[in-house]
Amino acid sequence: MAALLLGAVLLVAQPQLVPSRPAELGQQELLRKAGTLQDDVRYGAAPNGSAQQLPQTIIIGVRKGGTRALLEMLSLHPDVAAAENEVHFFDWEEHYGHGLGWYLSQMPFSWPHQLTVEKTPAYFTSPKVPERVHSMNPSILAAAHPARPVGARAI
Repeated sequence: MAALLLGAVLLVAQPQLVPSRPAELGQQELLRKAGTLQDDVRYGAAPNGSAQQLPQTIIIGVRKGGTRALLEMLSLHPDVAAAENEVHFFDWEEHYGHGLGWYLSQMPFSWPHQLTVEKTPAYFTSPKVPERVHSMNPSILAAAHPARPVGARAI
């Protein structure tokens, strides 16, 4: 129930976010340095006009805390494009070592007006994640979804 309420609040009281769009100039430079963005081709673009976008929102939380339910509810909205799997880009060294181009390739194709959302609960407990996320996008929205303590739950 809490996840449903939080999802509704996020949709109704959503702050003015940057709409989903191709990587900004700073992000494009990072992708070029990583060798994943050519000057004449937009990375992840599809013929129908959709493209893979870096997320503007990341859902964090605790395991079994309802983050999947929150993501599923948000993806019911037509202006939300959600990554299907937990990407673990910012907390797993192997994935982070692949670079920003690899991370972008894990995102869903979306239209320019859609908000791209990624969910990896483990970001909540990793000390290196905040700095890495901030370096990718300083204005990203992190939606924390903490669970109630076990003692507070009904048995």
